[in-house]
Amino acid sequence: MKKEDIAKLFNISRQTLNNWEKEKPKLYKIIEKHFEENKTYPDFESSEYMVNEITNDLKKLPLGQIKILYYTIKTKLAELGH
Repeated sequence: MKKEDIAKLFNISRQTLNNWEKEKPKLYKIIEKHFEENKTYPDFESSEYMVNEITNDLKKLPLGQIKILYYTIKTKLAELGH
């Protein structure tokens, strides 16, 4: 992200951001690192994403807990008519 865009997000001037870079280098580094990271966010509008997330979580559980969740989900699906 460009410095101009970051400044707009903070509602400050580009010069203020430049001043922070010189006068408050630790603060500036935190801001810079935040905007350099490639952030991904969950897509809660995608059923494929949610099913994959649940599957990955289930794989981490012992079989007994998986069975409990399996029967809970199957019961709920039956209630919904599936």
